[in-house]
Amino acid sequence: MNQQLIQEIIEAEGQRRAALIADDHEAINRLFTDDLVYVHTTGMVHDKTEYLAYARNVVRYLNVERGALEVRVHGDVAVMTGYQINTLQKRGEDTPVRGEGFVTQVWLKGSDGWQITSFHGSRLPQ
Repeated sequence: MNQQLIQEIIEAEGQRRAALIADDHEAINRLFTDDLVYVHTTGMVHDKTEYLAYARNVVRYLNVERGALEVRVHGDVAVMTGYQINTLQKRGEDTPVRGEGFVTQVWLKGSDGWQITSFHGSRLPQ
Protein backbone atom coordinates (compact mmCIF):
# COMPACT_ATOMS: atom_id res chain seq x y z
CA MET A 1 0.00 0.00 0.00
CA ASN A 2 1.29 3.45 -0.86
CA GLN A 3 1.95 5.09 2.50
CA GLN A 4 2.28 8.54 0.89
CA LEU A 5 -1.28 8.34 -0.51
CA ILE A 6 -2.62 7.09 2.80
CA GLN A 7 -0.93 10.02 4.56
CA GLU A 8 -2.42 12.49 2.04
CA ILE A 9 -5.91 11.17 2.76
CA ILE A 10 -5.41 11.25 6.53
CA GLU A 11 -4.21 14.85 6.18
CA ALA A 12 -7.30 15.70 4.11
CA GLU A 13 -9.43 14.23 6.90
CA GLY A 14 -7.56 16.45 9.35
CA GLN A 15 -8.41 19.43 7.15
CA ARG A 16 -12.10 18.42 7.22
CA ARG A 17 -12.08 18.21 11.00
CA ALA A 18 -10.29 21.57 11.35
CA ALA A 19 -12.63 23.26 8.85
CA LEU A 20 -15.73 22.04 10.70
CA ILE A 21 -14.42 23.22 14.07
CA ALA A 22 -13.30 26.59 12.60
CA ASP A 23 -16.68 27.03 10.85
CA ASP A 24 -14.70 27.48 7.60
CA HIS A 25 -17.41 26.81 5.03
CA GLU A 26 -15.19 27.49 2.00
CA ALA A 27 -12.79 24.77 3.12
CA ILE A 28 -15.68 22.42 3.92
CA ASN A 29 -17.08 23.00 0.43
CA ARG A 30 -13.72 22.15 -1.19
CA LEU A 31 -13.41 18.86 0.69
CA PHE A 32 -16.63 17.36 -0.71
CA THR A 33 -17.48 16.40 -4.29
CA ASP A 34 -20.51 18.03 -5.91
CA ASP A 35 -22.34 14.67 -5.96
CA LEU A 36 -21.83 14.05 -2.23
CA VAL A 37 -24.12 11.67 -0.34
CA TYR A 38 -23.84 12.35 3.41
CA VAL A 39 -25.59 10.03 5.86
CA HIS A 40 -25.57 11.23 9.47
CA THR A 41 -25.58 8.87 12.46
CA THR A 42 -29.21 9.93 12.97
CA GLY A 43 -30.12 8.50 9.57
CA MET A 44 -30.64 11.94 8.03
CA VAL A 45 -29.41 12.00 4.40
CA HIS A 46 -28.05 15.12 2.70
CA ASP A 47 -26.65 16.04 -0.67
CA LYS A 48 -23.83 18.57 -0.75
CA THR A 49 -26.04 21.66 -0.83
CA GLU A 50 -28.15 20.37 2.06
CA TYR A 51 -25.12 19.37 4.12
CA LEU A 52 -23.41 22.74 3.66
CA ALA A 53 -26.63 24.52 4.69
CA TYR A 54 -26.94 22.22 7.72
CA ALA A 55 -23.35 22.92 8.81
CA ARG A 56 -23.80 26.66 8.25
CA ASN A 57 -27.26 27.19 9.72
CA VAL A 58 -28.26 24.35 12.03
CA VAL A 59 -25.26 23.05 13.99
CA ARG A 60 -21.88 24.26 15.18
CA TYR A 61 -19.12 21.65 15.46
CA LEU A 62 -17.23 22.17 18.72
CA ASN A 63 -14.97 19.15 18.28
CA VAL A 64 -14.50 16.22 15.89
CA GLU A 65 -12.42 13.39 17.32
CA ARG A 66 -11.21 10.43 15.30
CA GLY A 67 -9.72 7.20 16.53
CA ALA A 68 -7.40 5.02 14.49
CA LEU A 69 -8.25 5.25 10.79
CA GLU A 70 -7.98 2.46 8.26
CA VAL A 71 -7.44 3.63 4.69
CA ARG A 72 -7.61 1.34 1.68
CA VAL A 73 -6.54 2.93 -1.60
CA HIS A 74 -7.79 1.63 -4.95
CA GLY A 75 -6.31 3.90 -7.62
CA ASP A 76 -8.03 7.30 -7.40
CA VAL A 77 -10.55 6.02 -4.83
CA ALA A 78 -9.95 5.38 -1.15
CA VAL A 79 -12.15 4.02 1.60
CA MET A 80 -11.53 5.32 5.12
CA THR A 81 -13.13 3.73 8.16
CA GLY A 82 -12.93 4.50 11.84
CA TYR A 83 -14.65 5.78 14.93
CA GLN A 84 -15.70 9.41 15.26
CA ILE A 85 -16.99 11.46 18.17
CA ASN A 86 -18.64 14.78 17.36
CA THR A 87 -19.35 17.40 19.96
CA LEU A 88 -21.73 19.96 18.54
CA GLN A 89 -24.54 22.29 19.47
CA LYS A 90 -27.53 23.62 17.66
CA ARG A 91 -26.97 27.23 16.68
CA GLY A 92 -28.64 29.55 19.14
CA GLU A 93 -28.58 26.96 21.93
CA ASP A 94 -26.07 26.47 24.73
CA THR A 95 -26.16 22.73 25.40
CA PRO A 96 -23.51 20.66 23.61
CA VAL A 97 -24.47 17.25 22.23
CA ARG A 98 -22.06 14.36 21.85
CA GLY A 99 -22.51 11.87 19.04
CA GLU A 100 -20.44 8.69 18.77
CA GLY A 101 -20.35 6.57 15.68
CA PHE A 102 -18.45 4.50 13.18
CA VAL A 103 -17.82 6.25 9.87
CA THR A 104 -17.15 5.05 6.35
CA GLN A 105 -15.87 7.70 3.96
CA VAL A 106 -15.23 7.26 0.25
CA TRP A 107 -12.56 9.67 -0.97
CA LEU A 108 -12.03 10.45 -4.65
CA LYS A 109 -8.85 12.00 -6.06
CA GLY A 110 -9.56 14.57 -8.75
CA SER A 111 -8.16 17.84 -10.04
CA ASP A 112 -9.00 19.46 -6.66
CA GLY A 113 -7.16 16.78 -4.68
CA TRP A 114 -8.81 14.28 -2.35
CA GLN A 115 -12.51 14.91 -1.71
CA ILE A 116 -15.24 12.95 0.06
CA THR A 117 -17.92 11.66 -2.30
CA SER A 118 -19.74 9.49 0.25
CA PHE A 119 -19.91 9.78 4.03
CA HIS A 120 -21.89 7.32 6.15
CA GLY A 121 -22.01 7.44 9.93
CA SER A 122 -23.55 4.69 12.05
CA ARG A 123 -24.46 5.36 15.65
CA LEU A 124 -22.82 3.04 18.17
CA PRO A 125 -25.12 0.76 20.22
CA GLN A 126 -25.89 2.07 23.67
